[in-house]
Amino acid sequence: MAEFWLLVAFVIVVALLWKPVRRHVLPALDERAARIRAELDEAQRLQEEAKSLLAKYQRQLHDGETLAREIMQRAENEQQRLEARMKAEFETMVARRTQQAEERIAQEEARAVAEVRGRAAELALRATERVLRERIGEKEGRALLETALAEVDRKLH
Repeated sequence: MAEFWLLVAFVIVVALLWKPVRRHVLPALDERAARIRAELDEAQRLQEEAKSLLAKYQRQLHDGETLAREIMQRAENEQQRLEARMKAEFETMVARRTQQAEERIAQEEARAVAEVRGRAAELALRATERVLRERIGEKEGRALLETALAEVDRKLH
């Protein structure tokens, strides 16, 4: 019997406490559930935003890498083009300077030959003049000398 009265007392206590508990505890629990639901929704939204940003940055990284490869390829092509142009210019310059040097050598050679011929002709004239003075008379020597000069001049030119 005591158990019966204990059960009745328990039911009365629960019935008396049910209204205030329901008024204060249940709204607090509902409010907390709503707050947790809002936090979960916010977390899901942030997660989706983070995934979106990650995808965006990965695309930008890929685009940047592609752009860097293109820039490197253009730079290599430009370097090869410049190297080829500079090589061609260098070869042209070397050929031009070689030709200039060869022309100077030819000019100096021609000048030296002309100088040697001139000195040889001068020496031949002096020797001829001396021999003619010693062996031939003044008048005959002059005639021979003029003839020889004309012939040497004709041969030199």
